[in-house]
Amino acid sequence: MKDKTFPSSLKETRQHGNFSFPCAFYQAMHENDSSGFSYVVKHHWHEQIEIIYLEEDSYQVDINMNITHLKSPCFCFINSGELHALISDSDRYQEQAVVFSADLLSFATLDLVQEQFMLPLLEHKLSFPSFLISEHPAFAQVQQEFLKIRSVFFRENHVCRDQFTIENPVSQLQVKAALLSILGILAEYALLTSNKPQHNPQVELLKRVISYIHQNYQRQLTLGELSALAGMNEQYFCRFFKKALGKTPISYINDYRIHHAATLLSTTELPVMEVCLESGFNNLGHFMKEFKKATQLTPLQFRKQTMTKSFK
Repeated sequence: MKDKTFPSSLKETRQHGNFSFPCAFYQAMHENDSSGFSYVVKHHWHEQIEIIYLEEDSYQVDINMNITHLKSPCFCFINSGELHALISDSDRYQEQAVVFSADLLSFATLDLVQEQFMLPLLEHKLSFPSFLISEHPAFAQVQQEFLKIRSVFFRENHVCRDQFTIENPVSQLQVKAALLSILGILAEYALLTSNKPQHNPQVELLKRVISYIHQNYQRQLTLGELSALAGMNEQYFCRFFKKALGKTPISYINDYRIHHAATLLSTTELPVMEVCLESGFNNLGHFMKEFKKATQLTPLQFRKQTMTKSFK
């Protein structure tokens, strides 16, 4: 993975935890959401490992252009460098995740554990499984350890922006022990896989195009522009993009703009015209039509509804 060149705008720049303990906990649930939208985590990648616990609802999970439909409860494991995205099938979601650096689990002594597990993990030669469903015999054990991690983070309750962190060394030890236990459980059931460094040109191409869209969605984007970036003709590019993400490039751009507008409407007091322009729409009538088509509400109705929910 390390020899890949990834688009910087898709790489997370946030720090997970802190320098001395690079580990953080996140949660998203419908009780805390007033948008009325399905839960969406847009395509991105990071160098850390992520363990996602999907506790309610069903989901579409995209890892390196492979889309899987999952029913909760289940676990997703995101290995270092994997391009991933997630969307819930309704607004009744509950997702929690722990994100940590592989260095956190490493040992100073070169024993068999370090040699067979930790070093390969650090060198991206060992991978977590993509998914662990509730029917698997390892699920209950992994769930027990994950809930221990959650309990420790909630007990300390240090929240910075949207992430829980811990500063107490005893709590850090407990989280580290639980993460090592999860690794051990997966190893016991032969769920860890050795992998050779792979370079998937289609994934790299998709990252480049999505990155470009995220950087330029506020201005007019054309199929010709995007297909030229991909080095394809327009027809082939549209087929490639739809096969990878399940929607056309124009639909993806439109959805990205609508979600951006919804965020502005629910978190700011910007006038609707300004939200329209900030979200990449240059025509208010077109924006109103597309927004209502996506949400069944006008922008002002959506703002009023989300504000009402947030004060309940």
